[in-house]
Amino acid sequence: MSATAVLLLVLLLVVLACRAAHAVCRRLGQPPVLGEILVGILLGPSLFGALAPGTHASLFGPELLTAVDGLSQIGLVLFMFTVGLEFPIARLRSTARVGLAVSGAGMVVPLALGFAFALWAGPRLGLFPAGVDPAIGALFIGLLLSITAFPVMARMIADHGHVRTRFGSVSLTAGALDDAAAWVLLAAVLAAFGTGGDASALIALAGLAVLAGALVLVHRAARHWFARRDPGRDAVLVAAALALLAAAGFTELIGVHAVFGAFALGAAVPRGAAADVLAERIRPLTAVLFLPLFFVHSGMNTDLGLMTGAGLAAGAAALVVLAFIGKLGACTAAARAAGESWADAARIGCYMNARGLMQLVALDIGLRAGLIDQAAYAMIVVVAVATTFFTAPGLALVDRLARRRAGREPERRPETAGAAP
Repeated sequence: MSATAVLLLVLLLVVLACRAAHAVCRRLGQPPVLGEILVGILLGPSLFGALAPGTHASLFGPELLTAVDGLSQIGLVLFMFTVGLEFPIARLRSTARVGLAVSGAGMVVPLALGFAFALWAGPRLGLFPAGVDPAIGALFIGLLLSITAFPVMARMIADHGHVRTRFGSVSLTAGALDDAAAWVLLAAVLAAFGTGGDASALIALAGLAVLAGALVLVHRAARHWFARRDPGRDAVLVAAALALLAAAGFTELIGVHAVFGAFALGAAVPRGAAADVLAERIRPLTAVLFLPLFFVHSGMNTDLGLMTGAGLAAGAAALVVLAFIGKLGACTAAARAAGESWADAARIGCYMNARGLMQLVALDIGLRAGLIDQAAYAMIVVVAVATTFFTAPGLALVDRLARRRAGREPERRPETAGAAP
C-alpha cells in the first residue's frame, strides 16, 4: 500500500473516531476537544501501542506521523488566525474592572505555584532535558498552569446559554486577557530560551516589535480598503492568505512559533463583514479535519506509561491540584472580592479553569523547542484533561448549591412606598 493511501486511510480513521467522540462528549456535556485528546491517547502508545505494538508501529510509522504533524501545524495556524478574528476586543471595555482582577489572579497565582513546584520537582523528577535552565523550564510549567483555553471556554459559554449573563461576560473578558498575556509571556520565555543566547532573544523581541508596528499599518490599510468599496469574498480570502503566510512565517523566522503571527494578524483584522467572511470560509474545514489532527497528534505524543513511577504519578497529581487551586480558587476569590456573588464568582472560576485547547498548543510549542521532555508532556496533558473535564460538572454543582441556598433563604417582605424609615 502506498504512503499516500495509508495517510488517507489514517485521516479517515481519525475523522470518524473524532466525530464519534464528539457525539459522546455532547451527551456528557463536555467540549469536543476533550474527545479529540482522548482519541489521540487511545491511538497512541498509551493504549493501542501497548496492546498491539507491531500493528501500531506499521500503521503510525515515522513518515506518516511527520505528514500528520505537518498537516496539524497548518491547521493550528489557521485555527489561531480564527481565534484572533473572534477575539472580543469590544467586550473588554464593559467588564474591564472585574475582568482585569480575575485575569490577574488567574495568571499570577497559578504561575507562581507552578514555577515553585517545577523548580523544586524538575531536577528531582527529570522533567527538563539536559541544557535547559531549571528556572526557564519552571517558568514554562508555571505558564502552562496559568493558561485558560479561551476558545473552548467561549464555546462552552455559548452552549450553556451564558453569553448574555454577567458572569459569562466577565469570564470571556478575563479569558481573553489571560490568553493575550500568556502568548506574550510565552514569546518572552521562548526568546530567553533561544539557542542563540542573548542575540536570539533580542532578535525575537525586536521582531515582535516590528510585527506589532506592521499590524497597526495592516489594520489601518484594511479598514480603509473595506470602507472604500466591497473587495469581494475571494479578494478578502486571497489577501488574508498572503498576510497570514507572511505573519506566521515571519514569527517562525525570528524564533517565535508561527501561531503568534497568526493570532496577532487575526486580532488586527477590522471587525465587520470581512472578518465574518474569513471566519466563515476558514473555520469549517479547520474544525472538521485539521484541528482534530492536532489534538489527536498531541494525544499520540502522550505516553502515560512514562508516569508508571511513583514520583511522576505523584507529580502529575500535584500539578492537577495546583492547577485547580491556582485557577479555580484564585479566580473565584478575585471575582468575589470584586463584588460578584459567590455563585457567579464560582461559575467564573469554573470557566477560567478550563485549559484543554490553548494549554496543549503551548505545550506542543514547548516540546518542539526542547523546554520539556516526554514525561513532563504527559503530566501536563493529564492536567489539561482533568481541568477541562471538570468545567461542566463544576458548573452543574454550583447551580445545585445556588438553588439549594436560595430555597433556604427566608422570603423578604416587600417594602411599602409610605413606610417610615
